[in-house]
Amino acid sequence: MTCPISRKTATSLTDDEKQAPVILYKPAAESIELWKMVKDRIYALGGQHAILIHDFATRILHRLKTTSRFLNAAVYGTPEEKASIFSVIHKKHSTVKGEGYFANDPELHKWTAATLFMSLIVVHETFFGKLSAEKEALFKESSVYATSLRMLTEMWPVTLDELWKYWNHNISTLPITQWAKDLAHSLLYPKNTPLWLHPQWPVARLLTAHTEAREGAYKAVKIYIGTVYPLVLQAVRTYPHKHGMKDMRKAVRRIQFSGTWVK
Repeated sequence: MTCPISRKTATSLTDDEKQAPVILYKPAAESIELWKMVKDRIYALGGQHAILIHDFATRILHRLKTTSRFLNAAVYGTPEEKASIFSVIHKKHSTVKGEGYFANDPELHKWTAATLFMSLIVVHETFFGKLSAEKEALFKESSVYATSLRMLTEMWPVTLDELWKYWNHNISTLPITQWAKDLAHSLLYPKNTPLWLHPQWPVARLLTAHTEAREGAYKAVKIYIGTVYPLVLQAVRTYPHKHGMKDMRKAVRRIQFSGTWVK
């Protein structure tokens, strides 16, 4: 999901801007399972997987921050926080157009939600085993990512089987161009990232695009993380989420004053 932002030159919002409605459609189900999972840092390992199949890899840290605000607002935000964060996203999307592309296309938002749902499933089932009833709930709840971007609720698949058909069709018809290959390399081997992120890249690469040649390493990492991670204190597992919520709320305060989350 890409949420580019624009700088506003005015120092405060006009009355018309403050009163402009923010359209958020009702998701297929309210967040319960999603609320439990998204705050756990391990599910961020699915980020590269989601980014890769959603086709962007430039300015990764910027994308991750804006995506974090999007996810936190969609799943955990108050109505006021949702209105502020999505006012910026909706406004920018309305201006992003190209040949055969429009950022407000609800089909793109449907695909965004599908990739985010799939990234959660990939991470959980890799380390902790198959999901059963929770998978159905997560599928319905993940519609919030698309409805927050103004996809009509009825566009979301009614059943999980319908989602799999939609998913398999899109994956099977994605063209593998040289541009896509270059993008994948940029994503898997990012440059100019903080040192504290470096230890996670080899693991993320292994999980995102493991091959037969690295099957042994993949299985070892899978078993190790699946065994050790549940022992990690909950406060440690959710610390990045708490930091992300603070960042999102700071962004809300900036938006309410100036109309943008850029300082």
